[in-house]
Amino acid sequence: MRVFVLIVLSFLPTLASAHPGHDHSSPYAGLVHLLWLAPVIIAAALLHSKSRNSKNNHSNEQQ
Repeated sequence: MRVFVLIVLSFLPTLASAHPGHDHSSPYAGLVHLLWLAPVIIAAALLHSKSRNSKNNHSNEQQ
């Protein structure tokens, strides 16, 4: 649950998240933001996979 709350909070807009010249009118703005988010998504997927594998290994050791 704590991870879910952190993920939701990370998508909320904040004033400190953009500089004054931050402009979304460029046709490449969506691509730039997607490229910026790609490492975050990959890291989250790797952490999820690692925690899932460790839970499976832990349950297999108990059997």
